[in-house]
Amino acid sequence: MANYEYIKKRMSSMEGERQTWEDHWQQILDYVMPRKADITFQRSQGEARTEVLFDATAITANNLLAASLHGTLTSPSLQWFQLKLREDALNREREVQLWLEDSARKMYDLFNETNFNTEVHELYLDLCSIGTGALFVEEGKKGFDEDAIHFNTLHISEFYIKESINGKVDTLYRRYKLTARQAVQEFGEDNLGDKVIESLEKKPDKDFTFIHAVEPKEDYEKGTGETAETKLPFHSCHVCEEDQMVVRVSGYNEFPYLVPRWSKATGEVFGRSPSFNALPDIKTLNKAVEIGLKAWAKAIDPPLLVTDDGVIGRVRVTPGGITVVRGDGSVRPLQVATNWQITDMKENQLRAAIRQAYYSDQLQLQTGPQMTATEVQVRYELMQRLLGPTLGRFQSEFLNPLIERVFGIMLRNDAFLEVPEIIAGSKIDVEYVGPLARSQRMGESVAIDRLYQLVMQVAAIDPSIIDNINHDEAVRMRGQLLGVPKTILRSVDEVLAIRQQRAMAQQLQAQAMAEEQQAKTALTQSQAMKEMGKPETIEGFDKAEQRARDEGFIE
Repeated sequence: MANYEYIKKRMSSMEGERQTWEDHWQQILDYVMPRKADITFQRSQGEARTEVLFDATAITANNLLAASLHGTLTSPSLQWFQLKLREDALNREREVQLWLEDSARKMYDLFNETNFNTEVHELYLDLCSIGTGALFVEEGKKGFDEDAIHFNTLHISEFYIKESINGKVDTLYRRYKLTARQAVQEFGEDNLGDKVIESLEKKPDKDFTFIHAVEPKEDYEKGTGETAETKLPFHSCHVCEEDQMVVRVSGYNEFPYLVPRWSKATGEVFGRSPSFNALPDIKTLNKAVEIGLKAWAKAIDPPLLVTDDGVIGRVRVTPGGITVVRGDGSVRPLQVATNWQITDMKENQLRAAIRQAYYSDQLQLQTGPQMTATEVQVRYELMQRLLGPTLGRFQSEFLNPLIERVFGIMLRNDAFLEVPEIIAGSKIDVEYVGPLARSQRMGESVAIDRLYQLVMQVAAIDPSIIDNINHDEAVRMRGQLLGVPKTILRSVDEVLAIRQQRAMAQQLQAQAMAEEQQAKTALTQSQAMKEMGKPETIEGFDKAEQRARDEGFIE
């Protein structure tokens, strides 16, 4: 009971601190993501949620920004991260390179094989709309071998958070509902209270409220005055509010909830998003469109002016309707002087302001011919400048903890190859190579290409200028910048061995050619000596010598 009282008391305290945010979230979600607009009041499933909406500009802009983040940060079609060791010398070892690449590939395949891409898109939608999102990362119900890893994006109304002294979210309390049947499937009958068990027999679909509290083990021990049952860094406890009892106690090696914020003001825990800035324009545009629609209806079907006692019966405005009047001017339309040009101009200005708040004009590809590689590069550079601070926060609060959490689960379940002994105790870092991260590093790649172009021009005058470039290092760096797999490029030792074998083969070939030339020379000399020993050859030499004497060439 003491554990339940501690968790319930801290939960109530966190609820009170969050109340000031809830009205903001409700307003934003009403206009930006109405399907999740259940904060200050709950709607029934299937109930209409767009009754106050007259313009969808904000909804479209929010979806575009979330899709852009999804495609550039965690692309489902392109591996967006690599692993490397903090000690650069070890990264050159072929065994280490292959292990790191294989591990990163297995992690990326797991992301694509599970529900990660579905849930992470919901997370991006939350970040762009209300500024705070939470993703739960846990092993499957049946264990890693059967269910791998399950991802679940929480609704903002479910969770409450606290930060550590370093500004990182290390405490999360989540209130959620399970039916009696689901509770038994999750926790087992032996761990549940009488109310749930009784409902299982009579009303198995009745909802019960549970709280999942995850916090540092030290905080739990100080709050309860008890020693935690787990030795892991984070304490986990599930309690049932109806039965007022603890139903499960466990622990985590890594914090299982990833809680990124779009941006955060000093002293605040929850984040703020582009929607906070765009909300005045969103409301104004929605009201302007509503008024414009009313004016449009009046212009198409204007109200009527009727002379007193000038109509016999009722005015019939249906097609083919006959209205009997006492005079020609008894019925006439009331003309409403609406300036449509000013209305359209103002609405377009508001739409442009909303799109600018969500970076739509900068992120969306313009209509026209297909973009060149240079234009794509410029677009990514622009996105980096616009979202630089936000992307840095995403990396520290979301991407890094995500890779660490998934890597830890897979390592503990022996999902990787055997770890090379040489890297025992080494620190593993994450290197992001997604479209946006790669575009940031393309400047180095372009610099290498331009250097080679310059050197080739100068080499036409002085070929020795090429000696200034370390071609091996240039090719390796170029391949790294382009994201070439390690299995494509040979290791330094393999290249050295190939060159040594080539040099040895060339040396043997040169030696064989020299020996062959010597043999040919010896054979030629032997044949010459044999010819000179013949009588006719000697007689010919004597005649030639006598002729030379007769002509005075020799004495």
